[in-house]
Amino acid sequence: MKICSLLKEKHIFLDLKPGDKRQVLEEFVVAVKKRNLILDDKLILDELLKRESLGSTGLEKGIAIPHALIDEVKEPFLALAVFKKGIDFEAVDQMPTYVLMLLLGSKNNPGAQLKILAHVCRLVKETNFVEQIRKIVDPSEICDLLEEEEEKIV
Repeated sequence: MKICSLLKEKHIFLDLKPGDKRQVLEEFVVAVKKRNLILDDKLILDELLKRESLGSTGLEKGIAIPHALIDEVKEPFLALAVFKKGIDFEAVDQMPTYVLMLLLGSKNNPGAQLKILAHVCRLVKETNFVEQIRKIVDPSEICDLLEEEEEKIV
């Protein structure tokens, strides 16, 4: 599974405002809706916040993967936001988070979401793409970088 098969250029956000976890998630979901990539931003935000209440999806090395299973989602959906200066996403390593990968999966196929989560975790563990992605100023370059880094773990 290649990340860029799910992540299109219009799914990438480089201009979201920093804030606390809730503010960032709300702004991210609203921005995704404004690009007509999702329909029900309120439902998705509620599901993401429910998931966060179980424990932060902020991993280590500057990445968080807020995710939820949604009835209306038929295929996995991925969006990405980059925060150049970092945000507090309550990461397990207590370090700033620079990259948010929003992942929505289907309740009818939770295994697909788990595979994507595992793949991203491996990518984070075995490469330094988070450090590199922070330097990118053009969304079109992000998939190129991800494809290069994914080659290292195949």
